[in-house]
Amino acid sequence: MKHIHSYLLISATVLISSCKKDDTTTPSTPAATTPTYTVPSTYTFTDSSGASTVSFSGQTQRLAMLSEMVGYMKTTNTAGTAISADTLKKMYNNGGYVWADAGALGLFGSSKQLKSKTAGGDAGVQATFEAYMDSIAKHSMGSVNITTHAYDSAGVWTNGTKSYLQASSGLEYGQLIEKGLMCAVFLNQMTNNYLAGIKNDDNTTVVAGKTYTQMQHHWDEAYGYLTSEITYPAAGTDRFWGKYVNGREAVLGSATTLSEAFRKGRAAIDNNDTTTRNAQIVIINDAMEKVCAGTAIHYLNGAKADVSDATLKNHQLSEAIAFLNGLRYGDNSISGKGMSATDINTALAYIGTDLNAVTITNINLAIDLIAAKTGLTSEKASL
Repeated sequence: MKHIHSYLLISATVLISSCKKDDTTTPSTPAATTPTYTVPSTYTFTDSSGASTVSFSGQTQRLAMLSEMVGYMKTTNTAGTAISADTLKKMYNNGGYVWADAGALGLFGSSKQLKSKTAGGDAGVQATFEAYMDSIAKHSMGSVNITTHAYDSAGVWTNGTKSYLQASSGLEYGQLIEKGLMCAVFLNQMTNNYLAGIKNDDNTTVVAGKTYTQMQHHWDEAYGYLTSEITYPAAGTDRFWGKYVNGREAVLGSATTLSEAFRKGRAAIDNNDTTTRNAQIVIINDAMEKVCAGTAIHYLNGAKADVSDATLKNHQLSEAIAFLNGLRYGDNSISGKGMSATDINTALAYIGTDLNAVTITNINLAIDLIAAKTGLTSEKASL
């Protein structure tokens, strides 16, 4: 099957002069020509027959799996509601769990799962998340409302308006699982798997039985971990990265930047423009790092504002910890271009493991370090 995408043909005339010993004229080199093409306003790409070449159904399934996991975990925010670690692990590896599958995506029986994609299949990281699942299940057993904030009891901490299942340390395992998997699966797969390897993909041959090349498909799969909506950010701002990217739009312009970069990069692939494609990869990696770091700072700022409310303070610190730790799974950190694992560990140490004992001084130290290492110093107070 011939490649079904049209490409801009560029012709160049090379001037060849007959050389003499005393000829000092330097042959002219024609300037490189940049292809011209249209970047669509939505993530919509078709072949010459008008058939869509976009496909990221596997990513949509994984987003739905995590959505259902999160819904299950949130039931523990009602005192006395217990959940099963075994059930969570079956959801995690799609091993025999019967999904509600509200979107009718065919989750049950699907080969897709979250566990195998966690940190590129790192067994140690997978075990860490399963230990979190053991902890949230343990704390949910026989849980009671805690309103006195004695800082020494696991249960459903409530301020009368908001309620969250938290450990005696104030740590909220549901947040570590949800935001952690957003980073260890979705961020890692987007940046460190698909975009990092895109340069080696075939963009000439259409995959048998499909309408897209390998390169087009892998770019689409990276996009699918940002959002399942082709009109993003007009839609798709209700969960996971689509939600938090849009949440940082006012300060960082993240939703605009990322939606445009993904569309521009895909159009560049369709037109064999590797220079533009490569530039968009850098933009996406940098923007995702800033969103992840900026969201950690956002929640640390929130914890400072709610320092006298143990329920809200510890809830926000738990979210901040998950996003801060999650930075290590992005390509910028892994490739040494962004905040290093050492810096991440230092910032986490400022917060500590007992959220009831954290001080505003230490929160500020964490904010300052994160901001300095991710280029957010001028924005940190506004996040």
